[in-house]
Parts: sequence; C-alpha cells; structure tokens
Amino acid sequence: MALPTIRVRIGFNQDVLELDDLIRGKLDFNKLAGAVVLTDVTNKTLNVTTSRGRSRDLDAFTTGTASITLDNLDAGFDPTNASGAYFGGIEPLMLVIIDATTDGGSSYYDIFTGFVNTWLVNYPNSADSTVTVTCSDAFMKLANTQLNSASISSANTGAFIESMLDNASVAFSPDRSIETGNSTMASQTLSENTLQAIQTAEFSEQGAVFIAKNGDFIFKQRHSTYPSTISATFSDDGSDLPYNRMDQILGNDFLYNNVRLKREGGSEQTASNAGSQSKYLIRTFSRQDLYNSTDATVLDIANHILAKYAEVDPRFSDLEVDLENLTTSEQNTVLDLECIDTVKVEITPVGTSTQVSRFSIIDGIQWSISPTSQKVVFLTSDSSDAQFMILNSTLFGKLDDAKLGY
Repeated sequence: MALPTIRVRIGFNQDVLELDDLIRGKLDFNKLAGAVVLTDVTNKTLNVTTSRGRSRDLDAFTTGTASITLDNLDAGFDPTNASGAYFGGIEPLMLVIIDATTDGGSSYYDIFTGFVNTWLVNYPNSADSTVTVTCSDAFMKLANTQLNSASISSANTGAFIESMLDNASVAFSPDRSIETGNSTMASQTLSENTLQAIQTAEFSEQGAVFIAKNGDFIFKQRHSTYPSTISATFSDDGSDLPYNRMDQILGNDFLYNNVRLKREGGSEQTASNAGSQSKYLIRTFSRQDLYNSTDATVLDIANHILAKYAEVDPRFSDLEVDLENLTTSEQNTVLDLECIDTVKVEITPVGTSTQVSRFSIIDGIQWSISPTSQKVVFLTSDSSDAQFMILNSTLFGKLDDAKLGY
C-alpha cells in the first residue's frame, strides 16, 4: 500500500522586521511581524523521528520532541552561508509542523507541532552535509518560565491552571483546551518552575495535561480523562488493524501497596494493603505538596492509586504499526490517534490457540519516518488500571474490574 505523504514545514524568520538589528532592521526590505509563514522543506527531508507522551499512568506527560534530518548539499541550511536561501532566518524557537496526507493534500493529519531547539550542521566528509534539527513542543516554553510569588486563587483545577498560564511572568500564548476540573485547588503563592507547578495541579486533579499533536495545550479533568469508546482495534488475526509487534510486561514498577500523600498545609494521608505487603513486601509511593483544598480529597487519591497498583497483572506495554501494511482507511485511523485514546489490542500468543484481548490507553506516540518507511509505536497502559468505573459502559462498567472513582 502507498505510504501517506509526509509534509515538514518550518517558519523561517529571515524577512521579519526587527528594530535595531543590522540584518532585519532595514526599512523597505523586511516585513512587519505577523502570522508565521511556513516554508515546506519536505523535498529536503531525509528522515524524521518524534516522541510524545508519558511513560505510564502515574507519570506526568513530558515535553514532546522531534528530530528532522535535512539534506544540506547546497549549504542552504547553514546559518553562516550568506547566499543561502534562508540566511538570516535560521534561529532557535522557530515553529515546526509535521503532518501527513493520504488524499493528495485535501486534508492533513498532524503528527507534531513544536519549536526548533538546535540546528546541527553535519559534515561527515568533504562531499556531504546534512543538518539535524531538534525540536520540542510548547512544554519547552513552560519549562523555561518561572512563577515568582504568583498568587493563585482557590478554584477548580481548570481555572487554577489558566491562572498560571496567564501569569505575567509566563504569558503562555498557544491555543488551549482546558476543562473545568473535578477537584478544587486551594489558594497558593507559587515561586517555582511553571511546568512543574502545572504538573502538580495535574496530579492533584488526577487528570491529564499535555501538548496535542496540533500544538494545543490540553487539560482533561479526572472524570473525562479517558474515553469510554474505542478509537481503534489492533489484531493479529487479520480482522482489524494489523501490527508488526507487541510487547507484554509484568513487573514491579507498577506495584504500590503503601501510598502516602500530603497537600500544602495538610496532614499526610495514607492508604495501604496488608495482603499485597505480605505477598510483595512494602512498596511505597509518596508525593508531597499537592494543591488540593482538603485532606479528604487527598485520601481519595491515595485510595484510588492503591486500588490500581496494589496487585500486578500483565499489560501490553507497546505496539508497533507499519503504515505500509495498512489500507488508506486504516492509515487514516492510525494517523488520527492521540494520547489518552482507548484502543483494543488482540493477540494469539505463540504456543496457544486462545486469543488474548485487552483495552489499552495510549500513553505515548513515537514516529520513525524515512522516504521509504513510516512506523509508529504506541506506548500503552491497561485501561482497567487507568479508567474509572462508568455505569452502563460495556468497557468500564464491569464489577470487580473497573475501579470506583471519586
């Protein structure tokens, strides 16, 4: 099957007017700054890798990254080449968008949206040159800002996060999709890294905060963190989306039977499981300085984490898909998937005739793209661990399986 067409665009700044700049400060030559103009560099792109998401359900989403290797035989991407097409406009923090189309360009699916970190010009020999462009998503901007004695009023989690984003020392501009939140945060005076503060609010809510593949800032409240419908089904029997490989893991990194949490100004709240401790010894998970307004809510979080992790079960940890093996419709389904989507994964293990089926949450998405190959790895966690019980749901309404929420 024909591969989707990948498009790589970069917002070079070479003709934007900048006062008091020797190159960009020329009147009647440079343009007043406005919307970023993206330049298509797909024909120079040799390969692309991206990584977005988190390692597991208990972890915060990390800064998404991308690496783009460009052909530089004409020295066009060399920032010191005065005759290069982009001279004067090759800088850090320029907008980068990577997307794909399966219909000739009528519509595109976003893969990564972020900003340039570095331009590394490579000269492997006297007859060759490439440029490696490393990129990060908008979390990088938040990670480089600091809240300075910021007074954040008590509010639902969504408004609490909005206040941090709008703080004068942060002034975060990307588009946002922020839900209300199901918990109340207490008033705080914050002097700390902005991203870390937002991730503390994320944990205090037990929600999800990440930068979407289209560049938007996303906050999902606890009760809508995970979809109640399946976005895709992957199977090894030819009945649904095929995949190259799948890994299953059973380990103690997802085992906690002694949970100890404390909010700012509150008392430590603990939850423990004696049966699990007798079987596995004591495995402690602790977190301090949460923003919740009451100890009762912190205890709810502790009990919920204990319910999810006091026992261990096998889980599907990652799934690799080769887009060359998919129909156009199947490629569209895969390209449309996003972090925290729910998928169904089916496998008939070697040596058995019984198919194993599990519902999984997408924790991370990693693309590896070249002119002849497009593969994506989905990092997953078991939905029965992550999802709250939903009444009347065939997926998450099962007694003795789904976890009670709060």
